[in-house]
Amino acid sequence: MSNIECRVVGGDVDCSDARPPERLDTVVDLIEIAGRLDASTAVVPGGHRVEDLRLVESARDHGIVDRIILVGDRERISAAVHEVGIDIPADDIVAAGDDEAIAAATVELIRAGGVDLVLKGGISTPIMNRHMLPLAVRSTVSLATVFDAAPIARGRPMVMTDAGVTTVCSFGRLVDLVRNAVDVARTVLGIDRPRVAVLSANEKQIPSLPSTRIGRRMAERRWPDAVVCGPLSFDLATDPESVAVKGLPDLPGAEEVAGCADVLVCPGIDTANVLYKTISALNKYGQASLASITVGFPVPYVILSRSDALETRLVSIALCAVYARRSAAERTGKQGPGTRPAAPARVESAGGTSPARDAEAAARRAAESIGLPPEDVNLVIAVLGREAATVTALRGGETVDEDVVPLEQGTLPPDRADRQLAGRVAKAVGGAFVAAGCDVEAIVLCGELVRHKPIRDGLRRRVGRLAPVIVLGDLP
Repeated sequence: MSNIECRVVGGDVDCSDARPPERLDTVVDLIEIAGRLDASTAVVPGGHRVEDLRLVESARDHGIVDRIILVGDRERISAAVHEVGIDIPADDIVAAGDDEAIAAATVELIRAGGVDLVLKGGISTPIMNRHMLPLAVRSTVSLATVFDAAPIARGRPMVMTDAGVTTVCSFGRLVDLVRNAVDVARTVLGIDRPRVAVLSANEKQIPSLPSTRIGRRMAERRWPDAVVCGPLSFDLATDPESVAVKGLPDLPGAEEVAGCADVLVCPGIDTANVLYKTISALNKYGQASLASITVGFPVPYVILSRSDALETRLVSIALCAVYARRSAAERTGKQGPGTRPAAPARVESAGGTSPARDAEAAARRAAESIGLPPEDVNLVIAVLGREAATVTALRGGETVDEDVVPLEQGTLPPDRADRQLAGRVAKAVGGAFVAAGCDVEAIVLCGELVRHKPIRDGLRRRVGRLAPVIVLGDLP
């Protein structure tokens, strides 16, 4: 398989082998690449399954990992270690009872530092994910799959998202999926400015097909480190010959992306999962390779199915190890040896606090985390004061709607009062979301009451389907 660079020349798509030497040639090369880097420490929650121990031992044999921490029932883990015949020091077996305790112990290990990647073992995925989510360092956690397939894009490695994590693909969520996938393409595939195709069934705007509208809006958005085009059908995203026959669609970024995409963004998890399973079927016949990484936590997280091929499982660990080591090296290079990532600077409201000043400060903070100036993003800001919530819709940095929701609790019991308050604010947030045009990148929660967990969590549950939620607990 070769990694092919594509470009449009005189109306035709020209694909020539013009790639820089650091780019990934095939997905399975990640095993060798990871083996040349510093070995990683892996933690396996539910580390009692024989097949998982054989997998991590294979990763250790390849030099990908050097330390394996197993969390779970000590007797079951010891029996599995003995059956496989691997060397695990007693101190690297962390005893924990049920799945809740295993997940909690794993999270504590991550918080303590020294863990480079997590491989989910014999533990309930929903329970493990629920314990992991409070660790998230990004507003959206997503699954990125690196693959190559002989019948697709002439076999060059690509990234697709999201086949297994994100179930609600609103505009803001898709923006985050692109950002996470671009990060993987840059870090692992060595592509400085990835070409991203937002997939749909048609390149034209069709009112009854929401993915066409979202795809076009994604293409119109400013992307500092990627070229995004959408909506694109699968063939026009990956096949230069199809572009030559059908012609370039009249879309922003089509000249660079059509037929040459590095990243495929599916309009929903159902589409992505079907594509993933199709590539997995090709893998069984030796026509494809693939590996997956869950992005958005302090360390890469591997969620594998036991039905995945052994190659897929091993390459997924290698993918996570390469991503972890290169990301750490990039952070160190930017900040100097021995320094920690700087905490986000608090934005103070000039001349005291007020809902308007707090909303402005929150908008600046949110835009900074998104990576664009405030005038380029659409946001909903909810400032939760003790007596009232001020909900503001911002489009292109300008206020287009504002609603003040009184928060008197009356005589209701505290739990019912919290639910009622969260519901009333969520209703106002929904109205602001529509007023902002629905292509909202984030819903931002700040103010005194955002520190009150029942109200904060109740709001997140209610409005998280609309857009990613950013919580700024230190404002005002």
